[in-house]
Amino acid sequence: MKKFYNDNLSHVPISPLNDNVDEKLLDLYMLPKIFSMCKDKGAFTQKNTRVTKYKDVFQTDNKMNRRIFLQGEAGSGKTTFLGKLALEWCKSTSSHMESSKNTDLKTIDDQNKLSSSSTYHEQSDMPRASSATNDDSDTSTASTVTTELSDKSRASFETTEESDISSSYDSFSEDSDSSCYSQAIGHTNNSSNIFADVDALQDYIFVFYITLRNSVKRFDVYTMIKEQIIDSIYSEDDREKAYRLVNEIMKRERCLVLLDGLDEWAGSGDHHNLPTLVSVYNQCVTLVTTRPWKLAEGKVKHSEIDAVFQLEGINEPFELSRIILSRLVAKAELEIKHEAFKRYIRNQKLSELISSPMMLSVIVCSYAEGIELKGSKCEIYILLLESLFKKANSEMRTFEQSSSPCFRGTQYIQPNMKSLNRLAEMAFHLLFVNAKENSLVFNITELKKFKMDERKQQDFALKSGILSAKLTASTLRSSSSFMFIHKSMQEFLAAYHIACNTNLIDDIISIFLNRHPEAYLDISQVFIFLCGLDVSCAEKLSSMMDECDALNEFDCHKMFNKIILAGLREANANGYSDIALKLSHFYFNRNNIIDLHKIWENNAANAIVLDVAIDVMKPLKNRQTSPANDECASQITFDINSCLELKIVGLTGRCILVKDSASLGTLKFPVCIILNIADRTQCTELSPVLPSIKDIRLTRVTCSCTWLRSLLSMMLTQNCNIKCVLSLNDCHLTACGEGEVNTSYTTGLLWLDVYPNKSISISLGDDDTGLWEILHGLSIKGLSLDGIGDSGCRVNHEKSFSQTIASLSKLETLDIKMDELTPCVWEALRGLNIKSLTLSSKERGELHAESLTQLLSSLKRLETLGIGVTEDSPDLWKALHGLNIKSLRLDGWKDRDSWRMEGLRINHSHSLSQSLSSLMRLQKLDIHVAEDITGLWEAFYGLNIKKLRVYSKCRVKYKESLYHLLPSLTRLETLSIGAKEACPGLWEALKGLSVRSLTIKGENKGFELNHTKLLSQSLSLLTQLETLDMEVFEESTGLWEVLHTLNIKTLSLRLCWIQWTDLHTESLSKSLSSLTRLETLNIIVYADSSCPWKALHGLNIKSLRLSQRQIGNCKDLQAESLYQSLASLTQLETLSITLHPNSRGLWRGIHCLNIRSLSLKSEEWGGLHKELMSMSLSSLTQLDTLCIEMECDNPGLWEAVHGLNIKSLSLSGLWKRTGIDVKHTVSMAKTLASLIHLETLSIDVEHESPDLWEAFHGQNIKSLSLSGVRKSSGIDVKHAETFSQTLSSLTQLETLTLHVHTYIALQVPQSLKYLNIYSDTMLPSKVRELVDSLAIYTHSIWIKLEFGCASSIDPPERIPVQEYIPFQQELAARKNVAMKRFRIYELPDSAGYVMSVRDIGDVDDAASDILKDDVYKRFAKYMDLNKINRISMRIQIFPDSLS
Repeated sequence: MKKFYNDNLSHVPISPLNDNVDEKLLDLYMLPKIFSMCKDKGAFTQKNTRVTKYKDVFQTDNKMNRRIFLQGEAGSGKTTFLGKLALEWCKSTSSHMESSKNTDLKTIDDQNKLSSSSTYHEQSDMPRASSATNDDSDTSTASTVTTELSDKSRASFETTEESDISSSYDSFSEDSDSSCYSQAIGHTNNSSNIFADVDALQDYIFVFYITLRNSVKRFDVYTMIKEQIIDSIYSEDDREKAYRLVNEIMKRERCLVLLDGLDEWAGSGDHHNLPTLVSVYNQCVTLVTTRPWKLAEGKVKHSEIDAVFQLEGINEPFELSRIILSRLVAKAELEIKHEAFKRYIRNQKLSELISSPMMLSVIVCSYAEGIELKGSKCEIYILLLESLFKKANSEMRTFEQSSSPCFRGTQYIQPNMKSLNRLAEMAFHLLFVNAKENSLVFNITELKKFKMDERKQQDFALKSGILSAKLTASTLRSSSSFMFIHKSMQEFLAAYHIACNTNLIDDIISIFLNRHPEAYLDISQVFIFLCGLDVSCAEKLSSMMDECDALNEFDCHKMFNKIILAGLREANANGYSDIALKLSHFYFNRNNIIDLHKIWENNAANAIVLDVAIDVMKPLKNRQTSPANDECASQITFDINSCLELKIVGLTGRCILVKDSASLGTLKFPVCIILNIADRTQCTELSPVLPSIKDIRLTRVTCSCTWLRSLLSMMLTQNCNIKCVLSLNDCHLTACGEGEVNTSYTTGLLWLDVYPNKSISISLGDDDTGLWEILHGLSIKGLSLDGIGDSGCRVNHEKSFSQTIASLSKLETLDIKMDELTPCVWEALRGLNIKSLTLSSKERGELHAESLTQLLSSLKRLETLGIGVTEDSPDLWKALHGLNIKSLRLDGWKDRDSWRMEGLRINHSHSLSQSLSSLMRLQKLDIHVAEDITGLWEAFYGLNIKKLRVYSKCRVKYKESLYHLLPSLTRLETLSIGAKEACPGLWEALKGLSVRSLTIKGENKGFELNHTKLLSQSLSLLTQLETLDMEVFEESTGLWEVLHTLNIKTLSLRLCWIQWTDLHTESLSKSLSSLTRLETLNIIVYADSSCPWKALHGLNIKSLRLSQRQIGNCKDLQAESLYQSLASLTQLETLSITLHPNSRGLWRGIHCLNIRSLSLKSEEWGGLHKELMSMSLSSLTQLDTLCIEMECDNPGLWEAVHGLNIKSLSLSGLWKRTGIDVKHTVSMAKTLASLIHLETLSIDVEHESPDLWEAFHGQNIKSLSLSGVRKSSGIDVKHAETFSQTLSSLTQLETLTLHVHTYIALQVPQSLKYLNIYSDTMLPSKVRELVDSLAIYTHSIWIKLEFGCASSIDPPERIPVQEYIPFQQELAARKNVAMKRFRIYELPDSAGYVMSVRDIGDVDDAASDILKDDVYKRFAKYMDLNKINRISMRIQIFPDSLS
């Protein structure tokens, strides 16, 4: 083997320009610059720690690394590093290997015959230092173990029958050319202490060097070793014996497997993302080299990685340049030439390129020939190309005109353009059209496709060195395989072919990018070359690649950020200064900010992520490869006011200032972020600011309290349809109150979650004055205060806290979680108009009963109260006595990080009972019990509650008490029970209840067979039960067995992290199939691999809702299983699916179903896969109704829906909490026009706009429903004229349903028959105006009118209901108006609780309720929430001619 490595690895070309001139690798080798990497936030990031020893590669914290990855860019020296390692192993182990050379096959045969015995198992499973599972083993034992095994082998060597293979084995261990190595090892580099610990290599009996590009169709490493090494060393007769020998060695000895070029390897196409070693080779260590994008794409699991290292090139590039120059110039001129070369590198800004050994050798050799470069990669590769062409054809001719500046001045390319074009075409098709296993190494068939098999063309390619050929051994016939000189050369030629054929981007590359989610990373080098060859092509390709990057679920955005930046610099180096590349995820640091900011300026409007991390107060300099852009900036400014797509902002560093455009700037800060946030309450016509924002993280930045308050105010008031996170850590806040001196604060760590319902959740340790100043006077409806980790918050600035809480005039919900509740809190909360209050305390402390009592009694509007303490007290229960609350929650302290709830320990049940019985309006009780004590359950006896939730952390001791409790709750309709451990006492108490809805939650650990029988008996006696909701974990799968033969109509199952064996799936299937009355089934599956789709087979359900929340992708096999089960549901009419970015299998599963209604929910567009979505939707030939819930639309959505035969389409926000944000109105209009059978359109609108209204202008729909969902309020129509024109254009419209915030005049079409209007506010005079506007029509119109008696909701400006009654009398007197209903819903006062209902005049409800819709529920909820009286009217209007 040593001879084999010496023949193949010991020499390398001195320059890529001339393969014929080579030198000994160890003479030329320059020590590498390798850094260790660590896992950070789900990705591997480079540390500043240099790796200088082999030991540090193979071990981490004295633990052996079995799977090691070395990543580096093209030409950085990865292959050479492995070659050098293999050669040093050969030399360092020569004496060590001598003791092992007598192992023979007879010994192996004898041992194989004993493989089933205990002795064999002891040998094969003996603990070894190299085992990844033996963390504490001593690496020094390896040679001892090896010697013992070798001695045993030698002792058993008694025959010469197979001495031939033993002799062959000698070649594995003997140094056949030791002089070569002794000379090479004498190189000066070996005197260095960097990677000088070659003794670390002695731990490995064998090193196997594998080139992965030569085994692209293989995934088994042992097979690769056979084909690449053994077959090259042994004759055909000896190979089988050698195979067996190597197999035994790998099973018993520690071996090192070097796998070079993972990015050039395709695998078998199935689940193999890495070459694999079978488990019996557990002593083997693998060291894999790859380009960085391969690990970034996320296919290699972190569990398959023990260590990652980054190779940044060579340690001393100028020393290597000196060595290369010494082979090219006279000795007397060397020093002068080398000094001049170093000046040349500095002047031309080539420093970044020369860290790559391949680039350095090209630059040195070209410099020696008098060719000066300017930092362009294209320029270097054209120089390399020209040098290669010169070897095959020395004819010289220059270009008169050249499409690319790179070709200008070349002499040997123009005469060989025919060969260049054929090679480029072949390079392109191999990379973009061929399967990956044939993209780098190919056969004569590929040459024939591009006419490269012609003798002249083939000779040119091989003679020039552009292609290399290798004879492939075969038992049947010999053949040649071909490859390009280097993958990067193939990529350059492919880029050149694209530049010459721009149509390829749309025709072929677009298809290639859809092969897999990370395909765009595969072509990063092609893209960079294209930037230097053709700007317009590069711009177009960058747009397509950025779209792929935006959809990528793995964290590849930083990698793509670097690719685009490299493309910009390549374009600039070639003289293209105005290139406009597309990028949506920006990550700035000191080294890239000037260049990357140029890309930002062209992409700010479409940017999704802005991350700036610069912490040094120094002028920003441009670090790049081109001398043409040697720039320096005193300040870089980011104006993010127009960033409508921006979702994430991360700012880190003392040198960053955040301000609005009106504030004074300062050049003290190198980076300035501008966000101008006007007062949204004063001007409603302003365009939205950061409407898509999800996350803002500020660390060590400087900003003002006023700016932060404006930011929070904007988040609370504008129509954000998602939660947004704002975090501050060690930030410098400036504040200047009116008439006060400037003050400043430094924050600790603060997390602020801003929710769409105007709620803020704040996590903090110690408070500070700056926080309370930020919150002061905001329009917050909900506020939650919590601590960091498992601690509660602490209020140290009591005065500021009290003033801020008092200033929150809109506050309705308050949740405070503190280490200890103090009197200052009670005082601050006294007299607030809140409706919901939750108080939690980690420490019992003193409850200060009098203060707490005074506080609770002062909260006149309080409806919901939550208490979270570890233990109760009589004073606590006394404070609750006689409150007018409707809902009460009693639980213990919950750790934020672990979500561990301890439960409430109740020691004073008698006091609790007295307080509960005094809560006359209580309807809902939620209690989490820590311990069952005497009298606990009696405390709840006889309550008039309708809903009860009991969660028990303990086992029920007093079953009899619980058994009598539940039947005493005569009004109970909904019951939820949960337990951490299986709790038979809870289940036994269920017998005979009259509940209609039951929920069983919790882990229920220890669930046993006898529990199943007990719970089953209890459930069978719930004769009124219609709805059952169950949560099942791996330890409680017996729960679903209790479902047998229940008479329920609706079942919801949450199946959490269950290993879906055939037994589990069959058991669930039997339970589900026994539910003969089941109509609706809801299933949420939490899994990382398989899912129980087979259990659904053959059910008679009418409605099914599926949500698949997986870590891994849904495999094709699972998709087929889902499809078969869904296809068997012959009664299924309605299907609802919640999609996630990795739920491709669900799309395949719904193909060709006979369902009539389909509902799709998706948090992110990445989960929808438009091609798969379009194919599946078009296959649903019976589909009538399609409902889509997502945050915002996408062109791909409209493409997928285009041309369907549906009759009804509904669009809303996710979970219908918000409306859908329609941004692609042109695509929407085209799709709506294509739905020729569409009759009903329903849209929950997030943002109204003229473009939105114009999108359904002239559509042929019969029914239209438009509503707002935000906070349940209606649409705030600001473009009434466009809206009215659109309505009048709908000539087929018969039914119109609108939920508007304020009534507007309508121009409806003559075809309208039914008009349903819900208006949050309406003046009395507008009622008459509406009726008058509809009296002109030639047919009768039914009107359902619901409105709030107010002119404004926020702030509330109520109108007495008496002012509307005269209009009822006036309208009732008209001959052309039939008043069917005039109903008033009225509260006694603004703080009232019971709403009265009364009718004015005659009521004909049977005739008037012609149409029913869901919009009414939202409207009524919004009115009741804001305590607004409302009126319900039913009117029939006749034409004047009939009156």
